[in-house]
Amino acid sequence: MLNLGRLKLLSELSVLGTVSAVAEAVHLTRPAVSQQLGLLERELDVALVERSGRNVELTPAGRRLVARSSELFRLVNDIEAEIAQGRQEISGVIRLASFGSAEVGLVPKCVQFIEQNHPQLAVSLIELEPAEGLKAAAANQVDVAIVDDMVDAEPFAEKLDFLPLCPDYFTVVMSSRHRLADRKNLQLSDLSDERWALNLAAISYHSFLMRAFHAAGFEPTVMSNCRNSAATLELVRASSVITVLPQLSLKQIMNDPDFTLVPIRPVLLRRIFTVVSKGASRRPSVAAVVDALQEVVPEDMGSMLLS
Repeated sequence: MLNLGRLKLLSELSVLGTVSAVAEAVHLTRPAVSQQLGLLERELDVALVERSGRNVELTPAGRRLVARSSELFRLVNDIEAEIAQGRQEISGVIRLASFGSAEVGLVPKCVQFIEQNHPQLAVSLIELEPAEGLKAAAANQVDVAIVDDMVDAEPFAEKLDFLPLCPDYFTVVMSSRHRLADRKNLQLSDLSDERWALNLAAISYHSFLMRAFHAAGFEPTVMSNCRNSAATLELVRASSVITVLPQLSLKQIMNDPDFTLVPIRPVLLRRIFTVVSKGASRRPSVAAVVDALQEVVPEDMGSMLLS
């Protein structure tokens, strides 16, 4: 009989790529994970993994088994959900992965909503960029992840359910003293001669913006490359350097007189999703967090940019 725990290790290996990463994720030693995978191969009498440099790759048989086991794990989620639905109180700990701007614009209100409406349910938060959040959800390292559509989700389509959350519009941020601060909206081409503060380390964000800049006909002059958005905003506050940021990250400066937020025409946006393992959204605790995120999406999302 197939061992569900060993199947789950193989599934996580298909996502994480190394035995060491799987061992870290499930809190086992590397030899223990290798031993369990070896037992699974002996039980099935077929090779499931093979070495590829420092990594391991699944054999065709291994890939087929992982694809079929996705259906099995979804059934397990359904069974667990049915059992949990019989409980009167929603309780436990939900592991939530979120990227930085969603941690500003969505997560605090989500946690507040959960505390007020489900006091026996706790949210454990980890910050992960969308690509890592997808991987963590697919490998069962988190229960819910907030991601965007800037990353390739196709490799995870069989493992995850994608639940639309909201659009997130990009906005030019400048000092209220900037010469363009009185503009109602701006074309990116209007900003070709400006000096920019951009986070070049956020690969998907950077690639998205660079495509937009190039489409507008210019290469931006980047004077600041900071991972820390607070540092970027303080530089913008104090100088003529400008930046462009998603609306979710701007909650704390919306009413700050030192800043002017100018909509971009045509609009630049990304779409935000919550992702969970296939079928997991039927679990009351997971559903509570997914519903809370829907509940706390700002009602005026994008209104400044679309007015």
